[in-house]
Amino acid sequence: MIRRILQLILFIGCSDAMCFAVGTTVTMNTDSAKAVLDALQNPALSHEASLRIAGMTGNQGIIRKLNEFKIPATAQSFADALYACAHGEKVTDSTQQSFYFDQVKPRSQELLSLLTQIESNPDSFQNAIEHRIALFTPPGADIHLQGYVVAGGDGGGYTFGDTNFYLNIGLVTELAIAKGTTTHELYHAVQGAFAKERGNSAEVPRKTASHSQNSCANVSHLFANLYEEGSATYVEDISLLSGVKTEIGLRMKDDMDDGLKHLRTSASLLEMSVISLNAADPTPYDDVYDVDFLGHGILYNIGYAMAKAIADNDGPQGLAAYLKQPPYRFVGRYTQLPQYGLDKDHPRLGPNTLAAVKQVGGCN
Repeated sequence: MIRRILQLILFIGCSDAMCFAVGTTVTMNTDSAKAVLDALQNPALSHEASLRIAGMTGNQGIIRKLNEFKIPATAQSFADALYACAHGEKVTDSTQQSFYFDQVKPRSQELLSLLTQIESNPDSFQNAIEHRIALFTPPGADIHLQGYVVAGGDGGGYTFGDTNFYLNIGLVTELAIAKGTTTHELYHAVQGAFAKERGNSAEVPRKTASHSQNSCANVSHLFANLYEEGSATYVEDISLLSGVKTEIGLRMKDDMDDGLKHLRTSASLLEMSVISLNAADPTPYDDVYDVDFLGHGILYNIGYAMAKAIADNDGPQGLAAYLKQPPYRFVGRYTQLPQYGLDKDHPRLGPNTLAAVKQVGGCN
């Protein structure tokens, strides 16, 4: 377990008289990942030990994330999959296969070494993340963020809208990816700390709500995801991908490079998403989310472009301001920037998207 506490010290409003400092703490727990990696190398692993490992807090996050993907994972299916893989047994149950322990097992020693590398290089890992997050955290921040390193399941990193975040080292092949993913998910945890101040417009519409209320809630949800993923992608610093060497790292770099070359496609998908959510017979939000943010995550690209444009024009604290504002204002600010619509890096948004910014503003 990494017990080092990262102190994100923000010096705000400095003058000859005084300088205000506020601390945000981050704790990283590696116990869940180490338990899985050790277990996968233990052919004498018992069912009882497997179930105990499944109950660890970080590993419960793996199960919860699979449930979000509509996979009926449980502590028991986690334990059964871990036991089978440790004993060299072939897993045929689709739910158990979703933990991907068969892919993690051959890399167990490599991943344990990577954990050691992360823990023993505070300057290149923890301190660099600390500095990056501090740039985009507003004055007055005083929060505790809890991270869990895990080894298994889907998704390289994730949060659940609160101040906890998860790094899946099972999908990490080099330090640069670990650093970028941890920074991304850590910023999601920062976003979670300010969710109430932002109005948390990602709430699921009520079944009893009117069509206009549902439309407004769904578009608000879309803008919330756009802001959260776009800004976290910017804060993670995609320049880290310039030095990757592994297959996974190179694929991530190619996906990002290709996405940024086709920002108008991303803006078009955003427009179609808004139209589908406002339709008389609207597309379910989960279906829209699947297309926009899963897989290649096409809307990550236009969200990133918006965040970068705001940070370039208004500075890091200009972007940090949207931690405390409704997400539709993030989209609206992008359209007010001097460079908006002037080149391929600042594509115009569609008429329905622009109308939705005003629509959601009226709802809020």
